[in-house]
Amino acid sequence: MVNMGNVWDRATEFLSDNLSAIVPIALFAIFLPQSLQSNLQPLARLAPTATVVIDIIWCIAAIVSLWGQIAIIAFAIDPAAGRVTAIQMANKRVASAVGIKLLMVLAAVLLIAPIGVAMGLAGFDFAAAMAGSEQDLPSGVAGFIALYILALTALVCWLVARLALIYPVIVWERRGIGALRRSVVLTRGIAWKVIGVMILFGVVAGVAIIAAQFVFGSILRLAMGGKGDISVATVLTSVLVGAVITAFIVLFSAFIAKLYLAVRDRRESIVESA
Repeated sequence: MVNMGNVWDRATEFLSDNLSAIVPIALFAIFLPQSLQSNLQPLARLAPTATVVIDIIWCIAAIVSLWGQIAIIAFAIDPAAGRVTAIQMANKRVASAVGIKLLMVLAAVLLIAPIGVAMGLAGFDFAAAMAGSEQDLPSGVAGFIALYILALTALVCWLVARLALIYPVIVWERRGIGALRRSVVLTRGIAWKVIGVMILFGVVAGVAIIAAQFVFGSILRLAMGGKGDISVATVLTSVLVGAVITAFIVLFSAFIAKLYLAVRDRRESIVESA
């Protein structure tokens, strides 16, 4: 079986050995988009008329961030090929990754849709709620929603674990929609391990992000002052949060790449690469 501890060791070793080559990708493709997205949120509240433009910029930043993750995954799978080769591979495969991402977003919307349908049938006034009016959840639908969310959470955890290797498969095996089935095949028998790692990783990342956003953010506001949604303190806090998120994204991308190699080598002989 795949040893997750060994996979983490390989991922951290890769990052340590190639830090100087990874930092430019991380700064340009992950850190800058993350910081931009964080600073666009208060702008959207202050300038509702610019929402469409802000949404377009946000989408572009998300695609650039995804490109950066793909480049790091390609680099981690074959460090000997170098950063330039990894970037070239990311350029070729980012469109497929974006398509799969959109497909997963659509699937998520469809999974959540029954909650809205049940609330609508029970008489929940969505228009009034969006206008700011406080609405009570209809009593007849509360139990259904609670049970559905519980079941949906379990399903999502399982799906995330089984589809964890989608991006390495897209990058290295040049697959499109077939990456979904391929990831499910590769993660057979290790789903619980992947879920455990993701929960642990999510807890650690969440604590670090909360500390950066609230603890250091409060210190910066006390030190620099400033009120409102946009100030020097809020911008610096967004930059700090972006740096923390970038570090965890880079680490997790390297881990996923090394997990793919470990699973592939364990289950199969050779998978042809580009």
